[in-house]
Amino acid sequence: MGTEIPVAQPVVPQVPVATAVIVQGIPMNIAPPSFGIDAVPLIDANTAGMLGAVNNFTIKQRVQWAEAITQGCCEQANVYDIFDSDNGNHIMVGVERSDDLPRCCCAPYHSLMMEYKNVYGQDAKSMSRSQLAALPTIMTMERPGCCGEKPGLCCCLCTPDCADGAVVHAGQLPGTPTPGTVLFNGESIMGYCEQPAPFGGYFTPTLNVMDRGGPDPKTFRPIAKVEGPFIFGGCSELCCPSSFPVSSMQPDELGTKLKKGDLAEIVKKAPQGLAQAAREAFTDSDTYTLQFKDQKLAPQQKAMMMSSLILVDYMFFEQDNGMCSCENNKLKITLFECYCLGCLCPCNLVFDFNNSGGAPTKSEEIAR
Repeated sequence: MGTEIPVAQPVVPQVPVATAVIVQGIPMNIAPPSFGIDAVPLIDANTAGMLGAVNNFTIKQRVQWAEAITQGCCEQANVYDIFDSDNGNHIMVGVERSDDLPRCCCAPYHSLMMEYKNVYGQDAKSMSRSQLAALPTIMTMERPGCCGEKPGLCCCLCTPDCADGAVVHAGQLPGTPTPGTVLFNGESIMGYCEQPAPFGGYFTPTLNVMDRGGPDPKTFRPIAKVEGPFIFGGCSELCCPSSFPVSSMQPDELGTKLKKGDLAEIVKKAPQGLAQAAREAFTDSDTYTLQFKDQKLAPQQKAMMMSSLILVDYMFFEQDNGMCSCENNKLKITLFECYCLGCLCPCNLVFDFNNSGGAPTKSEEIAR
């Protein structure tokens, strides 16, 4: 009898199966991550080419003078100028669209649409808000606020109703929908980013970033986790930048702390010079950089991370009056903010000028 020669059996790769989760009350499928290619290309070719070619972005929030002069009493919609950091080219502008009453009463936790405009080759700095709004929209970030779908924003993050987040759509949404009413309806969804529930990363500011995972608009892939420092903001901004490393993420890491920073880094820059320091102290206008370390990210994946940067600004750095404010004849100086279970806990110094004239405190006014 001859000796039988064993034949090697082909190895069949194990394909991860999509897992089901509930996002904002809607069943979703979470597929395995994939970098370098958009599963469903949705943005136009010009914008995709531009995003694919740029790896370092600078995002500058425009100063809203009426808001600064009134110390936040007249809350204005934000405008963000987006530049190629390597050559200074002005490539995009993000224009906020939101209702006046929720914005004035609930900012920075109000519902909004952030409409991105391609302004490459145009003198966008000199354009007014109305001129920018009239330009074609290449993508739209929709954030539900505390006056609508997210009544628990800015509270301790116990349930998904308390989790801040945003959905990103390709192009402009049909008609003029109210912010927070479209969300996961429609076929133009590129992805979404949201705080993990419960507790939003505990003592680490955290956003999970997901992109579209296939033809089904309710299938997503985890691509990144954005994580920030425990202490940030306030007067600490004058001397220290705030870094938010962006890490690659697997489906089983939605609730895991990573902080690898292997994909990119978002940095809230410290001011340079007295003029920038004054702007930081008395306004909420900020400057950020977004630097991609992984050069293989697809255009829409970059767009999702850019939207997560804008959401970070609203969540953590839009507290009305910067680090100084005046209320009821009191000067309040915010030294820094602490992040705790989804909430911001400010450390403030308050100077009370209600005792005019410098008279000594009466004995009956002394707290017992």
